[in-house]
Amino acid sequence: MNERFTQLENSLHSRLLSIEDKMAATQSNNCAGDTNCKKRRRVHNPKLAEAVRRLHNSETNCRRYEPEQGLLSPHNEAVTSYLLGAISASLDLHYIDKDDIVSACKTYYETVRRSFRYTQPENSMRAEAAKNSARSRARRKRLLESRQSVLADEEVELWKSATVDLMSDEEDGVVGGVTGWIVRPPSFRRPDLSELCMKLQSRLEATPKYKAMHSRRLHIGPASERTPPAPNPKEAHGQFTEL
Repeated sequence: MNERFTQLENSLHSRLLSIEDKMAATQSNNCAGDTNCKKRRRVHNPKLAEAVRRLHNSETNCRRYEPEQGLLSPHNEAVTSYLLGAISASLDLHYIDKDDIVSACKTYYETVRRSFRYTQPENSMRAEAAKNSARSRARRKRLLESRQSVLADEEVELWKSATVDLMSDEEDGVVGGVTGWIVRPPSFRRPDLSELCMKLQSRLEATPKYKAMHSRRLHIGPASERTPPAPNPKEAHGQFTEL
């Protein structure tokens, strides 16, 4: 599966998870009872949030949120009531409004629920794929910026066609017992831009500071499996090879 398709799939899946989370949050806001009597805003109080997290995860606490259940389930409502009572009785936090404490508990429940969902096999694989894709793009962005810093005046015009998507992938690997990066250039990059990238990379690697702060590029591997991004007529500048 190429990276672009993976990005689209992960984006769609993340949106579905987000919609489900928002539905759960809406449900938790529209409830009646001692601890959930009206809609509440999120409270930005780091001290309170940390107190909720520590109390909930304390080794001596056996009352913890069940992420498989909704916030309004009997079990989870009992957990919220316990956290509310314990924090209200705290000497450090007794002055905080009870509604704000309940809001902080609800926010932490949503965190627990989200973490649980991403540990499920079908979701953890997508989460890992999304993580790898983001890391690869970050490396390409760093590569683009580093090479731009050593441009000669006569190279500026050609470099205007360079984008993050036209930089090579740098994948973790081992060659001859040495760890570093396997370089996989995009198959759709123009030859003249590829030649310029090689020149700029040579200049960078001749700089001791750059070599000390970056992993070693071990060798050029097969072309990246990424597909060309959809061309923007206003920005294309002919940077792609005709396939």
